[in-house]
Order: sequence, then structure tokens, then C-alpha cells
Amino acid sequence: MATGRMYKERVDRVTDEKNEIWDVIVVGAGPGGATCAWKCAAAGLKVLILERAAVLPRYKPCGGGIPASLMRDVSGFENPEEFADLTVTRLRHSWKGKSPIVADMTTSTGEPAQVWMVQRPRFDNYLVQRAQSQGATLLMGVKVTGIAVTTDAVTLSAEGQEWRSRYVVGADGAKGIIGPRAGLRLGRRYGIAREIEIPTAKPDSVSSEGELSEGELSEGELSERELLPGTAYLDYGTVPNGYAWIFPKDGFLSVGAGMLLPKQPTAEAERGVGLVLKRAIDIMLGSVGRTYPLGEDAPRLWAHPIPFWTGAEPLATADGRVLLIGDAAGVVQPLFGEGIQYAIRTGDLAATHLIAGTTQQYTDSVRDQFAAEFDAALRVGKVFHRAPYLSYRLGVKNPAGTRLVGRIMAGEASFAALENRIYERLRNPLQR
Repeated sequence: MATGRMYKERVDRVTDEKNEIWDVIVVGAGPGGATCAWKCAAAGLKVLILERAAVLPRYKPCGGGIPASLMRDVSGFENPEEFADLTVTRLRHSWKGKSPIVADMTTSTGEPAQVWMVQRPRFDNYLVQRAQSQGATLLMGVKVTGIAVTTDAVTLSAEGQEWRSRYVVGADGAKGIIGPRAGLRLGRRYGIAREIEIPTAKPDSVSSEGELSEGELSEGELSERELLPGTAYLDYGTVPNGYAWIFPKDGFLSVGAGMLLPKQPTAEAERGVGLVLKRAIDIMLGSVGRTYPLGEDAPRLWAHPIPFWTGAEPLATADGRVLLIGDAAGVVQPLFGEGIQYAIRTGDLAATHLIAGTTQQYTDSVRDQFAAEFDAALRVGKVFHRAPYLSYRLGVKNPAGTRLVGRIMAGEASFAALENRIYERLRNPLQR
């Protein structure tokens, strides 16, 4: 077949030297993998990216929110206009589609706390191009099926071809094979999300609704105030151990719902979870005067896993030859299910260790950076989901709670601070 010949020609160009050994092979061209490849190549390492998709850009179901504080954590993200659709500075909360409130996210100085909204096809491709501009090589349409680690190299195999490298970075997602084949993340569990993208008016065509001041909305204002500019929508109560959302993009809305699961579900239980999430999406759309699209031209409802953070298992092999980043490492913030910024940050951290030759210290570095925050987020989630309505009334619906979330997004506050605020509110429920 022509496709097979094209694949072989690409492989021959990449492996024209019989015993070629790469410095780093990155498996997966998502935000974490592309960032790691970009940083390693910029430091002069010989980098190969193996991507399963046949072409880029390629679609990935994802809410697509990235706190602007990322630019302080990782260099190279100072110009969001190059990759982001728009910026969100407000949250609109609701309980089962009702009792809504809109609040600004602010920094400690009162300035807006910003969250960039990105389209994954565009964003991922942007980062891959950054990696290629620094000298990284990209090979598409490669489904890695085998990995063998020796004392001096790692060999990856796919469709009868092999690539050798000093180090391999597993950036192949929540259900990737690099981790399990290397003896990592063997007991992983996931949450489940469903998401649909619905075409809508572009943000600049939405009129003076942007003048809305923060505060509670009446039920009659629900449908009138749809598509508030610069606003993300979060709904609670319809999803146990989770929430539903609407995130605006340039010309469409990402509408979804997700939940974390206490244990790996059976196939039947997973179907039941899917129905719960679909119903939550219906309620979320109804809260802004919309209905779920039906018919032959209806957008696809996507399903994707949300990997658990456990903080316990190693994220690199004992010899430091294989490292995991992003969803493949389970580095997803466990309260909101946020993953993009952590994929990028672990990709950058892995690159730092690869460049320095200190990969055996990578797991400890990840824990040092994220364990305290993620563990606090897990505890906050347990409190919230144990008494969700009380938590909504006393915490989420209070504008001060959203302002604290804004400071977390801006990198000025921690989940430990949010945890302390929740306990304080539970002790003094009348406090504003």
C-alpha cells in the first residue's frame, strides 16, 4: 500500500545510520512531550518525537484551560496571543443548573487573574513546531508497541522498526504503554469525562453582556445572559465526585462533565457513569438557554480518561532511562482535573534532568513541586464531595472563594490556603 511505502520512507530518512542512537526519544506530541522535546533540543540534545497520529494538527478532547501563571513557571510562554484563543477572567458557578453566581478571578493586587483558553489541535501543533525549530525530529504515524531497557540504551519498536536512545520520555497519555511496559504506573486508575464542542458566535460578537457586575443572578437571567465574555461556567451537584463545565473558545464552546472514581469501574458501571455525565451536560446547556445538539450534523460526544494523582509510585525507572510526564505520569490536579499546565511543567522538569544527566532524581523533583499542592487538593475534594451542597453554599457561592481560586490560578496562593478557608467557613458559616 502507498501508506506503507510512505511510512517506510519516513523511517529510512530518520534511521539512515544503522546504529544511530538518539539522546532522547519522546513518545507523544502533546503539550508535555512537545515541551520536553523543545527544551532538550534547544540545549543541543539529539531528539526524536514519535507520534501515533498520522498528521498534525490532530484533535484531542480537552477543556483547554491554562493559568497564565504558567509563564512564571516555564520560560517561552510569554506571548499567549501566539497560541491562545481568548482569556477567561471570571467564573460563573451554578448548582444543578440553578442558583448561579458570577465572580471575578483576581490577583492579590485586584488585577484580573487570567486563564488562557486554547484549542488542542492548534496548541499542540504550535509546541511541536517550537521543538522542530530547535532541531527536534518528528515522525508521525508511529504506534510504539515494545520497549526494552538495557544498561546503555532504550530500544523502542513499532511495526517491525526500531529506534534506540539513551533516554525515553513517556508522554503518551493516561492510557499510554510506555509506563506499564517499563514497570511504571502499574496500578493506575482514572476518572471519566465526556465532552462535546458546540459551534457558537465568536466572542467579539457577544455584546454588552460583558458589563455584568459580579454577583448572584436571578433564575430569569439564566438564558438571557448566556455567553458572558471572558467567563468560564462550572456546575456542581449533577455529577458525584465531579462537575460540569462550559469553556469558551474562538467560535465554539467546550461543554463537558467529569468525575473521579473510587475504583476501576466495570464495563456496565462505566456505561452508567457515561449516562450521568451526558445528563450533566444537558443540564449545563439548559442553564444557558441551550439544548444538546441532535441529528446527523451533531458534533461528536468524546470520552476521555482523567488519570489519578497518587504521589506514591515512581515516575522514572531506577536507572533513570525512562521518565513519565503529564497524563502518562498521572500528574493531573485532582480537584479540577486540570492537566495541561502540569504536563508542560513536568515536560520542562524532565528536560532539565535530561540535560543535566540527573534523571534518577526526577521523581523526587516532581514530588517536591507538586505533592503538597495535589495532596491538599485531594483533601479539599473529599470535603467538598462529602457535603457538596453545603460546600457550594458556604464556599463556592461566596465571591471571596472565587477570588481565592483566582489567586491560586495566578500562582499567588495554594490549595493549602483553600483548604484552610474551607475549614474556617465550616466553623463560622455566617462569615463573609
